[in-house]
Amino acid sequence: MKKCDVFGFILLALGVGVAAGILIAPKSGRETRKELSEKMEKGFEEASSFLSYESGRIKNFFDETVENFKNKTDSE
Repeated sequence: MKKCDVFGFILLALGVGVAAGILIAPKSGRETRKELSEKMEKGFEEASSFLSYESGRIKNFFDETVENFKNKTDSE
């Protein structure tokens, strides 16, 4: 089994476990849905922030690599 398949399975199992724990908790349905909605919104915001940061890093790396390549080809 590939490492990415194992990682994906672990994330899926973790998500199912968290969802089951939240749904079994001794709260009313309205409270549970509200709490779940807030946590999902926070998670999406964090994921968006992380992806924006990482995409910026990748873009900078790509730009530096292209610039280095141009400089090497110009000097030859």
